[in-house]
Amino acid sequence: MYRGLSSNYMATGLVIHISSGEDRHTEILTDDQIRIGACDNCDLRLRSSSLPKTLSNTMLLELTRKNGSYRVASFPPDVPVTLNGDPIAEGTEIRDGDEIRVADGDLLLHFYPVRALPAVVPPGSRETHVAPFIEAAAIESAATARRDDAKVFLREFTRELVREISPSTKLVALALVVILVGGVLYLGYAMFREIKRSRDLIADQGAQLGQMKDQVSKTNNQLTDIGKRTEDLQNSLSLAVKLRSDYGAGVCLIAGSYYFVESGTGRPLRYAETQMNDGGSTVQSGAPESLTPEGSAAVAEYEFVGSGFHVGDGFVLTNRHIAQPWVADDRAQSISLKAQPRLKRLIAYFPEYTQPIQLKFKAAAQRDDLAVLQLDLPEPPEKLPVLPLETDPDAVAVGKTVVMMGYPSGPDRLLALLDDAESRGIQQRYGTPMAQLGYLAETKRIQPLTTQGSITDLDVRRIVYDARTAEGGSGAPLFGPTGRVIGVNFAVFTENQASNFAVPIRFAVNLLERNGWQAPPKEGKEVETASQSSHPTESASR
Repeated sequence: MYRGLSSNYMATGLVIHISSGEDRHTEILTDDQIRIGACDNCDLRLRSSSLPKTLSNTMLLELTRKNGSYRVASFPPDVPVTLNGDPIAEGTEIRDGDEIRVADGDLLLHFYPVRALPAVVPPGSRETHVAPFIEAAAIESAATARRDDAKVFLREFTRELVREISPSTKLVALALVVILVGGVLYLGYAMFREIKRSRDLIADQGAQLGQMKDQVSKTNNQLTDIGKRTEDLQNSLSLAVKLRSDYGAGVCLIAGSYYFVESGTGRPLRYAETQMNDGGSTVQSGAPESLTPEGSAAVAEYEFVGSGFHVGDGFVLTNRHIAQPWVADDRAQSISLKAQPRLKRLIAYFPEYTQPIQLKFKAAAQRDDLAVLQLDLPEPPEKLPVLPLETDPDAVAVGKTVVMMGYPSGPDRLLALLDDAESRGIQQRYGTPMAQLGYLAETKRIQPLTTQGSITDLDVRRIVYDARTAEGGSGAPLFGPTGRVIGVNFAVFTENQASNFAVPIRFAVNLLERNGWQAPPKEGKEVETASQSSHPTESASR
């Protein structure tokens, strides 16, 4: 262990560091005789809790100064006290860093003698000389009740230093201090003004930048509005073309036939027996009153055509008077009083398929002219488009653009698109419209008609629009400006062909869901139904 200063120095006091558990304390004592313990007359009193019980009221250690150093004078023999880890002995000199420990407690004492120069300093000594007044001030401060060692030391050191400085040096130092302080103040003021000017300039630039941003934002908004209007105009002009390309293959021409059976017996009604006219040709009367279940004449069969569209999962949406054509046939009304109608055929022709697809009747609405059919296939064709249905009520408003896509006039319009020679050849080769449709499907001549217009009026249960259509267009989808189906065409006002009628699609959604249809993604929102009655119109069947 380091033993401190040379023995040439004389001890004038002791610095004692006391450690007991977490407690730390330092004392400076200058007496010739120093008593350490818990007794009342001890110079350094310790807490009884830091000492063994046998020393709770007695002295632990007595030190005396002799020949310029402190030595151990006495200690309790029955308490194990060690000095630097070895048993303590009387007369042992206390040196720098010496450690005294009590074995039965956590008390630890470190000693550091305060030494002064001897009367004669050995030649060649390199030890640092400490001024006596500084050491005296340190000892004086240690002996005071305040124990303010650092403050006393600093005060005395400052006084002595000031005494030693000459007046000229003080003036020069004062001048330097004044110059330094003045320079610092000047630089600080200059920097403050420069910073203030920079901040004002930045604030002005920020204001100008904000105005420019506002102007740019306004300009961008104007350009955005112009671009949106231009896009809306372009979309409006090209809406029919786009919808025809995207969903035309999902709009089908529905064709079929029906007959009547006698109530009770179930026998089909037939035409009357053939008669000859004056020219020798066969005359066959199709009047309702001439139909009879008797005889062997041909069964009275009525053909019809209409439009429909695929809404997913093999479901096809159309009008009730297409799926049940007798409800809109004046001839059938008189027959149905004594007979019951029966569907013989119900098929769909899709533009991209050369063969017709059989349809099954699922359900019809009682109030609205709507019906749900289903493709009679295990799985619907993969490439068959699914027409999206509009569920946002805000998409339907007077003045908005609409597109109708269907088969008005049935096979007559399709034949009229061909040149006259080919059209006459088809009519001569295939006598009935049903046979003609089969040939047109095989040659992929079945394509829907697409017309564009706008909504002219709205009712709770109908949409009035001016896109052109005709008989055979019943059941056709009516698209809104969003490209989704907003209604199902069901009638034409015969006095004005620019006034056509469609059932709002929300009523069709309810009918579809009741029959097991599941809406594709983004089409699952429920729609509310209304109960207001519709105005009578003339049906556009067949």
